[in-house]
Order: sequence, then C-alpha cells, then structure tokens
Amino acid sequence: MKRPSDQPTIRFKRAVDMMRLPGRRLMLMHTQDGDHYYVVPGGRVERTDAQKILARKDCIPFDDGLFPGNPQSWRMA
Repeated sequence: MKRPSDQPTIRFKRAVDMMRLPGRRLMLMHTQDGDHYYVVPGGRVERTDAQKILARKDCIPFDDGLFPGNPQSWRMA
C-alpha cells in the first residue's frame, strides 16, 4: 500500500479548478505518515499549494471537523 507522501499530487491550478466544481472540498487528513491535504474527490495536494489555496479570499471553512473552531475542510465561495 502506498503512503500518502508517495502518491502523485494535484498542482495548484488544477486543485483550484477542481474545488470550483459542486461538492468538492479541500480536506486536511491526519494519517500515520503525517498531515496531508486532499481535494475530495480528486487527490492529494502539496502542503505549499494547499496553503496558497487557504490564503485565497474565495476559500472558506466548510466544517470544523472534530474540534470546533479548527477547520479541517474548506470550499470555494
């Protein structure tokens, strides 16, 4: 089984384009291999690209996840 860090990643522009589609989210997932960002459905996004997406004004928190006030998923406005 491949570790998340061994999986191919989606580039920034493609990830943003995918997030504009209905039902797509950027999600932070905690794995045995560390924390990784994914466009769901879609694929893994490099941490640096995920941080660029999160810095965009049109990217808004979608769900607090396990802990209130600590978003773990985001969507495009």
